[in-house]
Amino acid sequence: MEKAMNMPRAAALAAFLEGMMVLAFLYGLSREVDKVVKPQVTLIQLTQAPEAPKTVPPPPTPKPPPPRPVVHHTVAHQEPTPVPVPTPAPAPPPVVPTPVIPAPVTPTPHQKVAEAAPSPPQHLRPADISITFADKVRAAVQNAVVFPMAARAAHLSGQTKVTFDYKDGMASGASVLITSGNRILDKAALAAVHVAHFPSATAEYAGRILTFEIWVKFLGVDEHE
Repeated sequence: MEKAMNMPRAAALAAFLEGMMVLAFLYGLSREVDKVVKPQVTLIQLTQAPEAPKTVPPPPTPKPPPPRPVVHHTVAHQEPTPVPVPTPAPAPPPVVPTPVIPAPVTPTPHQKVAEAAPSPPQHLRPADISITFADKVRAAVQNAVVFPMAARAAHLSGQTKVTFDYKDGMASGASVLITSGNRILDKAALAAVHVAHFPSATAEYAGRILTFEIWVKFLGVDEHE
């Protein structure tokens, strides 16, 4: 009996489920039809077209002026006027300067004396020196001679000719002109020139250079002048 009661319920449930499936199918079919049939609407926005630029008419072309009548002028042919060439003036003769002749100058007595007596030379040679003054200088050198002990022990003797310059009582530049043959004696002769006490220069020889050439003698023990 329970089975007889459950049979209609199962049939009703099956019918309900079948109806739900049919509805679902129809609903899906309607969705598909809507997708196919419904057209796609495109929105188009209308905008106002820009106004065309106004065209400016070109300015009117001015009318050309009427041509002027051409007047032909006849120009008379004229010969060119010759320009006179100036004649160069003759050159003036060269000016010859007149030579200036100096006036003769009459010398004074003082000038005559100065011209007659030229200045004396500043350097005197042995021939220009007086014998008296030369003897004084020679004596001063001879008195300053120191006979070397080695020469005296060897009994040497002789004479050496020396030359030197004298100025205001001082001698300089002494050298041997003629040797005595012994070096010791020659050195002693030059030493005598450097240590000699010369006489003072006279007014005639003051400030002037005198060159002397003097024989310096070395005498032995038994010799005398």
